[in-house]
Amino acid sequence: MSKRGSLNLSIEAIVIVVIAFVVLGLGLGFVRSQFGDIQKTSTAVQEQISQQILDDLRTGNKPLSFPASKLVVGTGDESVQAIGVKNTGDAEKSLRIDFLVKGSDKFYTFESAVSTDFLSTEGDSVSAEILWDNEPQNLKPGETRIIPVTIKSPDKIGNYLFKVNLVDIADPSKPIDSRTFFIKTS
Repeated sequence: MSKRGSLNLSIEAIVIVVIAFVVLGLGLGFVRSQFGDIQKTSTAVQEQISQQILDDLRTGNKPLSFPASKLVVGTGDESVQAIGVKNTGDAEKSLRIDFLVKGSDKFYTFESAVSTDFLSTEGDSVSAEILWDNEPQNLKPGETRIIPVTIKSPDKIGNYLFKVNLVDIADPSKPIDSRTFFIKTS
């Protein structure tokens, strides 16, 4: 009798293990499909933002479009944004985008993919980083371009004033256009 009882117990254990694997497989399939849906939604949102920037450049006839006026992120977190540039002139231009941050004593200029240290308006030592294509953009008259930007927020809690400048390479002494935005870290 004990042999039959142990055989019964092992068959029940096998059935439980098989059911567990089936449920696990179904759960993994569900999670995978949800992540696929999230990725599709994220791509659709990025395309809508790019289209909104292009529409803004066309209708406003502005040389520079940066859709955000305020970003709220955690300290040291990354935020992916997009900048639109347009050659509103009658001749081909070579344009460059510059990023700056307001410190306690001056505006500090960023280099792409290089951590920039600056003094905040409170006098604290702060570090931030911005990654973008800082090479000159050759644009024909009326041509627009979307440039993705990854901003690694400052590593201290605070409110920081950033500036985006669009500069003509032929005359870099003054920007063609400029936009400011705030990054609030928490």
